[in-house]
Amino acid sequence: VATIDKSNQTTVVATDKAAATRTWTAYTDASSGKMYYSDGVTTTWTCPPELADSEDGKANGNKRGTSGDNDASQRKPKRKKVSDNEETPYASKAEAVAAFKGLLLAKDISPTTKWNDVVRICSDDFRWEACTTVGERKQCLAEYQTKRANELRDVKRQEKARAKEAYQRLLTDVLPKVVGFAPGASRFMDVRDSLSKDDRFYAVEDETTREELFYDFVEELRKREERSKRNKKRETKEYFVSFLKTFEEQG
Repeated sequence: VATIDKSNQTTVVATDKAAATRTWTAYTDASSGKMYYSDGVTTTWTCPPELADSEDGKANGNKRGTSGDNDASQRKPKRKKVSDNEETPYASKAEAVAAFKGLLLAKDISPTTKWNDVVRICSDDFRWEACTTVGERKQCLAEYQTKRANELRDVKRQEKARAKEAYQRLLTDVLPKVVGFAPGASRFMDVRDSLSKDDRFYAVEDETTREELFYDFVEELRKREERSKRNKKRETKEYFVSFLKTFEEQG
């Protein structure tokens, strides 16, 4: 057996045949915190190849290590980037793009969210790697935000349309019952108290729009009444002419 002492590293080299059956184990030096390795006969600061390649050696090292090893194992692993040659979980480029845009939708990224905020919100998600370059991600973000802006505008238009319909139904239901109401003569403030007791009055957000819709409705109601009067007058005239013809024929 030969003993070598060099740069604070002690290595005991065994020459007998029993060395081949020994198991390497990792330990932590209490004074320096450094790892050292021993097979019961030989001790070294350098990790032996047998231990590096052996799952049993790794298990023993974890079992006998200090709390520092446990802290290292509990650290959050970094997300592995997908290389150009590595297979991705997506069947096609289109599917990968859809996955990235799905991430943006799931995180409720708005049409006005800045790039740096998108990175902060989304980069911890595995779908972030669906697009492999910054350029691809920015392109997908631009497409997503344009589409999302159009969708939100459509939603807003639909909300306004529903509010307008509800308000017009309120006018139809309430105005004929208001004492003294006359199309073309009554003002908005004359009937506001009667309208404001209904929740449909507040479906329209601002007072100016409510007043405009009121006058539009009243104008249409006035025109409808005028048409009705003209139709009745024409029908009365036609009936009278028909009566005269019948009277002459019987004559």
